[in-house]
Amino acid sequence: MWMIDSSVYIDWMRAGRNPTRIVRPLVEAGQLVSCGLIRVEVLRGIVKPKVHDEMKALFDALREIPVTTSVWSRISELAWQLDRNGEVLPVSDLIIGCCALLSQAALITTDAHFTKIPGLTLRATVPTWR
Repeated sequence: MWMIDSSVYIDWMRAGRNPTRIVRPLVEAGQLVSCGLIRVEVLRGIVKPKVHDEMKALFDALREIPVTTSVWSRISELAWQLDRNGEVLPVSDLIIGCCALLSQAALITTDAHFTKIPGLTLRATVPTWR
């Protein structure tokens, strides 16, 4: 299972690459999940309506990891533990990281903050999928 950080989608679009084409094999295989925060971070910055609609359709097709009360508790505990160790991460990264952990998904990201989250599997690129 895989989850792609919002910064990766945004970087692809800034480089003129189409995220839906890049992730199509993972989507078709049912191997890509997301969370609401990633959806919001990506969609809010898209200016062109056609691109917005295409990305919205992509997120609609993915299984979204819900942020329930128990997930908020886990996020809070992780934040508290990391803070005590001098590692203060943005709450948005804690939410995304915990959603990836709970879904047992490897997180595709280039954001170094995620290396501070214990047990989180990270990748820098999308896997080749057949």
